[in-house]
Amino acid sequence: MKKYVLSIALLVAATGAFAQNRLVKKAQGFMEENNYTEAQSLLTQALTSGETKDMAMAWNTQGDLYQRIFAEELNKAAAHQPMDTAKFVKNLYACLDAYEKCNEVDEDKEYVEKNKANVMKFRTFLMYAGQFNFQNHNFSEAYKAYDAWLNFPKTQKMVASEPAVLNDTVFDKRQVAYYACLAAYQGKEYDKVATHIEEALQYDKEAKTVRQLHLMMLLEQGDTTQWISASKQYAKADEAIAQNLLAYYAEKKLNDEALAFADELLAADPNNKIANYSKGVVLFGQEKYNEALPFFEKSAEIDPTFSDAYYNAGVCCCNEGYAVNEEIGKKKLTQKAYDAEIVKVKDLYKKGEPYFLKVKELEPDNPERWASRLRTIYYILGDKEKEKEMDAYLGGQ
Repeated sequence: MKKYVLSIALLVAATGAFAQNRLVKKAQGFMEENNYTEAQSLLTQALTSGETKDMAMAWNTQGDLYQRIFAEELNKAAAHQPMDTAKFVKNLYACLDAYEKCNEVDEDKEYVEKNKANVMKFRTFLMYAGQFNFQNHNFSEAYKAYDAWLNFPKTQKMVASEPAVLNDTVFDKRQVAYYACLAAYQGKEYDKVATHIEEALQYDKEAKTVRQLHLMMLLEQGDTTQWISASKQYAKADEAIAQNLLAYYAEKKLNDEALAFADELLAADPNNKIANYSKGVVLFGQEKYNEALPFFEKSAEIDPTFSDAYYNAGVCCCNEGYAVNEEIGKKKLTQKAYDAEIVKVKDLYKKGEPYFLKVKELEPDNPERWASRLRTIYYILGDKEKEKEMDAYLGGQ
């Protein structure tokens, strides 16, 4: 009697499983009729009942359904028609997830070839999802898409070992990492900027921007220690970062730290323009203009287009001249001694002239930067004609 009851129970269970399998077949029929709502309803039952025998078929069909839905939205974009970005993205992620689940339960590997081809193609669609969301200023979703693209070999186990996935030639992963960092920063998800920062820094075209993103992220997080450390690292290649760090040291009156930073750069590369410039800035801040001048000159020699180095070299000369002039009034000098001191003052200002003329050459459309300095030099030298010329650049100021 017990054996008979057991047979009935097995029969009922088998009938239920076959019924659930038929739900999947029926869902496929609705999909062919483009009745996605009914198809999804049936698939939900089949996937959640616990009675479906062929779960691989169910998940494969579910993935196919999601694919049809997001493909319709993607086709709209291709035809320059309004598309539902959220719908496209939601179903793209769901499709990838469904195919991955299909692969996990597909013991006979019945669907693997078809789904592998699809999944590899869909990686490009993740980039579309990122760009669509970035353009719509939905930065959090944009980051999610870029991050999904970058982590594709880890999350999509079905294709993890495929050469075309490991070495994608459609998009440069360094560029995608840059997009991810930018989206994270724009979305104020500062902790996520660091996730792909190392990869992004290898994208030479935007390395400068990536460095700035990283530093701004650290400031937003209030992590001054890491900001200083990162600034030191980046300063070797980025003069703006070196100047910002030096400005920070100056503001905090951290003279020893500033000097150590400059010496560290010089020790690493004595012929680095930023290293020489940094040492010059530190000495300049200590009013050691005569000592600072050779470092600015060396920096300009290394990079003849480095206008800041020329400008500071000129200021060093003028400040030395000004200091000598100030001392004259404090001394009781004979006329001969006085005249000799005035010659020194003029010589020092004259020494600064070529540096400011070089700035003028490099920045002809920025007279505010050089004309005032040159006007002062020509005033000291008594060259009225050139003084008037500088007045003309400054609009008669």
